[in-house]
Amino acid sequence: MKTIKTTLKQIRRTPYQAILAIFILSLTFSVVAIFLIISVGFHLILQYFSASPQVIAFFEKGKDLSSQDLQRIQNKMEATGKLATFKYVSTKDAEQIYKQKFSKDDPLLNELVDYKILPPSIEISATEVSGLGELKQVLQAEPLVQDLIFYEDIVNQLTKWISNLRILGIGMIAFLSFLSMLILIVIISLKVKNKKSEIEITRLLGASKWYIYGPFLLEGMFYGFWGALFGWVLSYTALQYATPFLITWLDGIIALPIDNFYLLILLLVMTCSGMVLGAFASLFAVRRFLKD
Repeated sequence: MKTIKTTLKQIRRTPYQAILAIFILSLTFSVVAIFLIISVGFHLILQYFSASPQVIAFFEKGKDLSSQDLQRIQNKMEATGKLATFKYVSTKDAEQIYKQKFSKDDPLLNELVDYKILPPSIEISATEVSGLGELKQVLQAEPLVQDLIFYEDIVNQLTKWISNLRILGIGMIAFLSFLSMLILIVIISLKVKNKKSEIEITRLLGASKWYIYGPFLLEGMFYGFWGALFGWVLSYTALQYATPFLITWLDGIIALPIDNFYLLILLLVMTCSGMVLGAFASLFAVRRFLKD
């Protein structure tokens, strides 16, 4: 109890330093939270496109593949070890799909279109985006294939964006974390230096390490907790404002709004991380000035 009172007294004596520490930590943790949410979102988008048919092979119009040819092509796909889904669309299936999509727009055109002029197709997706190229090559080597559609540009661009986002996010988090640690160390160090004489007398009187270190460690944890909490509030507020726009663009791809349960887990992780960060910075500062 005395340790807590001492900690609160130290914070009240230097309110501007406390505000600075919490502000910097709030900025850091808000960036961390936003980066994590965006990273998970992009990962789900990439999973969605990976699970969707990314390579579509068309065959001779009006002529369905034999079961032997179909099995042979599927075996080749499975031999790569990168096939996730394999779907055969027969000429009759293609006719039904066409009529379902365009029957309302142009009924007359539907009467002129039947399965005899539509090609059968095979739609495949890969377990990983990187495996699509190999699956495409296998289909290109198949003599029965008449045409091939491969959404290479979309997949490659999305993969590149995610990679660049991770590099940028990790770099920003590393820089802000270092800056936060540095500011906490400086703030705690100044306080330790100002109380060095008092601490030395206390040590001579037989005070334990926890009695001396405790208030500074708790102060660092205090800054870390509130910095993480305010950072989460900032990111949560930004997410709530952005959700209506995200639903417009990502409806059917990502389940929005995000369940509050996951956001509360993020809050718990952030506050615990903030307290650990604050305690570590305080311990470093105290040990630097109070070596045994």
